[in-house]
Amino acid sequence: MSRSVNKIILVGHMGRDPEVRETPTGRTVANVSLATNHRVGTGEEAEERTSWHRLTLWNHLAQFAQEYVTKGDRVYVEGRLEYDSYERDGVTIPTAEVTVRELVLLSPRQEDQAAA
Repeated sequence: MSRSVNKIILVGHMGRDPEVRETPTGRTVANVSLATNHRVGTGEEAEERTSWHRLTLWNHLAQFAQEYVTKGDRVYVEGRLEYDSYERDGVTIPTAEVTVRELVLLSPRQEDQAAA
């Protein structure tokens, strides 16, 4: 059997607070959006563009996000890229999302800033 790798690493800012819910089987799941920026072009004509990434966190990572992650936080995430689709009005809409395996907060916590 040949080996394959599906690993994505992103560093960016949270676009919104996590939406956390419980599945019918009792698992905790959180959905968030993450913004990353990149430059297009060179010199004075260079333009900064934002890419938005859909993230899904399960169980303990979802609970961690619910307690500690807020809109605007800078984070590092590792996970795998998954593709799916859904239908709306008879049209198939493709989706891509990152199932997160690791999340590291890079922003200082509010209480840390207040103590400084």
